[in-house]
Amino acid sequence: MAKSIFITGAASGIGKATAISFAEKGWNVGLFDINEEGLKEVANIIGHNKCMYQKLDVTSIQEWKEAEKSFSEYTSGTCNIFFNNAGIANFAGAFEDVNVNEIHKIIDVNFKGVANGCISMLSLLKNTENSLLLNTSSVAGLVPTPGIAIYGATKHAVTSLTESLRIEYERHGVRVSEINPWFTETPILEAKNVSSDMQSQWERDFVEQRTKVHPVSKVVDKVWLAYTSKKIHHPVGLEANLASFFMRLIPSFIRRMSKKLFKDTFI
Repeated sequence: MAKSIFITGAASGIGKATAISFAEKGWNVGLFDINEEGLKEVANIIGHNKCMYQKLDVTSIQEWKEAEKSFSEYTSGTCNIFFNNAGIANFAGAFEDVNVNEIHKIIDVNFKGVANGCISMLSLLKNTENSLLLNTSSVAGLVPTPGIAIYGATKHAVTSLTESLRIEYERHGVRVSEINPWFTETPILEAKNVSSDMQSQWERDFVEQRTKVHPVSKVVDKVWLAYTSKKIHHPVGLEANLASFFMRLIPSFIRRMSKKLFKDTFI
């Protein structure tokens, strides 16, 4: 029987690339996203005989229940990988300039949405041998990131959740881990700047002048690796590995580097 993967945020970026890669290798793929048109496009690329798709607002526990039910019917009650990937970064700018409604939206999608998934998909994961719950965190959750403070905070929360559930879900036979991408070629690089007089560190030109932007295929490779790996954290790219290593070893060094990187924008 073919293995299966449930992917949130599947209409674009990391989720889309992961879906296509797994389908090409014969997996049954469940595509879930709030963007229905994007889902249809991905399903057309994959082939409707290799996937199913359904609209999912990750902030709605009711829609999670419906998504889990549909996927369970599609896979006869199993899920080898639950890729808890959906996230947003709709702004970049000084914390005090960000509309409070935008702050709450980021928290709702990036953390509450992830927690909803961890709860909703547990039954299917428990019912599948050697299953994996894989969260998408970020290097921004491991190191200080001026200008995207709330985004970084939600990713830090995801990392904390991953660490705790790694221990809790062991009794269910479910592994829990996460990927921690560096800057990646995804729609997040199109995040809007909230301050017209301040250059955003998420704008493509700003990023490419200062660091490497990795292709999304590099993240997909880490998703594949995570399925067979015993590691909890999977930094993507040399920069991510170095940043996470030095943050653990010499956090003051990373703080100085962050201040230097963003000295023209937030310091």
